[in-house]
Amino acid sequence: MNTNTHPLTRPGKLRLRAMVAIAGTTAVAVLATSGCSGSFHHSYRTFQSALDRGASCAELYDQRSRFDDDDTLAQIDLDLQGIGCTSPTATRND
Repeated sequence: MNTNTHPLTRPGKLRLRAMVAIAGTTAVAVLATSGCSGSFHHSYRTFQSALDRGASCAELYDQRSRFDDDDTLAQIDLDLQGIGCTSPTATRND
C-alpha cells in the first residue's frame, strides 16, 4: 500500500510535471530561434513566399532591403516590376 499521499509526489503528477517542463522548454527554444528576424537567413525563397501570398509592395520592398547579392536583387527587381511594384507606395496590379 502506498502511504505517500502528498499530491505533488505521486508518480502520475511527477510525470505530468516533467512533460509540461519539456514542452515549455521546447516552446521557448522554438520561439528563441525563429522569433528573431536578425537570426533568420533570408533567401530568394523567403521573398518569393511573400510575393506568392500577395504581400503589399511596401512589405516586398522591406524584404528587398534585406538582400545584398546582386543576382538576387536583379531577380527581385524583375518580380517587383512584373507586378507593378515600382515603389513601396505602389499598388500591385497582378
